[in-house]
Amino acid sequence: MTEKIYYNSWLSEYKKPFGAVPINQKVTFTITCKWPVIEPVYLIVQKDFGDTFEVKMHSIGQFQYQVTIQLTEGQGLYYYFFKVLVQKDQKDEVVYYGNNQRFKGGEGQVYKQEHEVKPYQLTSYLYTDPSPKWYREGIAYHIFVDRFYNGNENGKVLNPKQNSFLYANQEDLPMYIKDKNGEIVRWEFYGGNLTGIIQKLPYLKEMGITILYLSPLFEARSNHKYDTGDYLKIDPMFGDENTFKELIQEAKEFEMRIILDGVFNHSGADSRYFNRYGTYPGMGAYQSKESRYFEWYTFEKFPDRYESWWGVKDLPKLNTQNPRVQSFLYKDQNSVIRKWSKLGLGGWRLDVADELSDDVLKGMRLALEETVEDSVLIGEVWEDASNKIAYNKRRHYIEGGQLHGAMNYPFREIIIGLLQRSITPQEAAEKWMNLKENYPAEAFKSNFNNIGTHDTERIYTVLNQDVTKLKQAMALLFIVPGVPCLYYGDEAGVAGKADPDNRRMYPWGKENKEIQTFVKKLAIIRSKETSLKEGDFYSFSQDELMGIVRFSNQEEFVIMILNTANKEKRLEIADIPEQYDFKFSSFLDENHLNHIQLQPNKAILLVKEKSRSIKTTII
Repeated sequence: MTEKIYYNSWLSEYKKPFGAVPINQKVTFTITCKWPVIEPVYLIVQKDFGDTFEVKMHSIGQFQYQVTIQLTEGQGLYYYFFKVLVQKDQKDEVVYYGNNQRFKGGEGQVYKQEHEVKPYQLTSYLYTDPSPKWYREGIAYHIFVDRFYNGNENGKVLNPKQNSFLYANQEDLPMYIKDKNGEIVRWEFYGGNLTGIIQKLPYLKEMGITILYLSPLFEARSNHKYDTGDYLKIDPMFGDENTFKELIQEAKEFEMRIILDGVFNHSGADSRYFNRYGTYPGMGAYQSKESRYFEWYTFEKFPDRYESWWGVKDLPKLNTQNPRVQSFLYKDQNSVIRKWSKLGLGGWRLDVADELSDDVLKGMRLALEETVEDSVLIGEVWEDASNKIAYNKRRHYIEGGQLHGAMNYPFREIIIGLLQRSITPQEAAEKWMNLKENYPAEAFKSNFNNIGTHDTERIYTVLNQDVTKLKQAMALLFIVPGVPCLYYGDEAGVAGKADPDNRRMYPWGKENKEIQTFVKKLAIIRSKETSLKEGDFYSFSQDELMGIVRFSNQEEFVIMILNTANKEKRLEIADIPEQYDFKFSSFLDENHLNHIQLQPNKAILLVKEKSRSIKTTII
């Protein structure tokens, strides 16, 4: 049956245009039905959480049926499949053709029962919403400020906090001091600060960095600062507002922009707004129902039972639907987002974006655009941002007017799975192409890609401190679509398990030079190659070989081929499955790349520039 009925969402002969489309866009669907068909054939379409409707398809000859529809139900997701009445054993039988069991798009399959059908996803967005060129073409570096560099004379720690401890030296491993209930009772610090970042700008420039993504800077009790104490004050351990202004200006001289981490879903319990411990003057919400901040939070039973982030009592949840909270965070001219953005920020990365409503995200985006031209707004989303459901609501992060892009944890999972051999090259190719199909094209190019963050194990540890595999992971990070973001120290070979071990101090003077040199080379390649910044993206597999192509034209492209096997492999272009409009076999053959031999667990990087021969790098 599967040979008799066929559809492939990745081929323009079956669906045109490819992938996500703007609202009111016309989309043409074509299905091949070689089984004896009793007409009509139907396209079944359902608007996400909305009505389902059948559309009659018409015959266009050669066993093909086609229909063009217009997406008039507004932005969001549509789901579709096909309904066919066929003759089988001289009997009429209704069958359905939908997405494959992996729900990954491309070639589908036949289903006998409608309730079993896995439909295809079709994303409809408001409008094309490109991120700024400086961001889209940049290379980012994620700095956990306390752990990067202490720029003070003699390494003296700036304004150490009461009831905390300082590590004896920079090589000490991070740890938590907790009570019997698992609550942290002493925060610990290495003493990294803004002056230290300023002093290391020449190093970052040398590494090819153009974007600094900084962990939260505002006053807070912890070392990580996700428990904000005062949104309008730089933490004294990092410096002050003048130091921050200096950093912005100095970074500009080095052609770098700064993205701040915005933690707006919750504050700290030890904050001037909640003030559970009486640290700040005035009444916080915890202290009195008469507090000006009382309505900023939600109490189940005053004062000790209140909503908090994932039940962490140190992080009481802000009621971001409250007009006064919105005014404070982004609406007023002197609001948090506007105040700091006016200093010359490149934009913000929003912590736990799932916790912020669509309306709040729109408001923050508008405030940012009204304050700074050419700014970017990125959100922390761990899953496919095109179809995320948070708190029983479908989110619309990347459909226009909210986020330019999301932190690309799905890409990280694919890269790690491929290198650990927990997924096959075919599965990796499917996953990459599925994301490309689901995301609006500009959002896909604007994702904030990572292979490690302060919330994950260090990539070097994940890959068992295998330098070759780490270099391959870095190469994939720089080659796949989106903005590559290095977690501080990953380029130096820093190891570390889960939090807090993944937050070690940067090992100044003791870096792994092999990794560092390789990352520097990758940064040069990405900064030069148009195909890596704007080129199209395709992935393919052949047995245990994984291939990625970034393509601008026949004169400009980058190819990476990775051998995941423990034995030597030869690329046989005739065996590459042709499931996209881009034909890998003919492309590789035309460029005389049909005899590539790869050693076990090795990769090859092929770079073609205008009027130059292909450069080859073995990884």
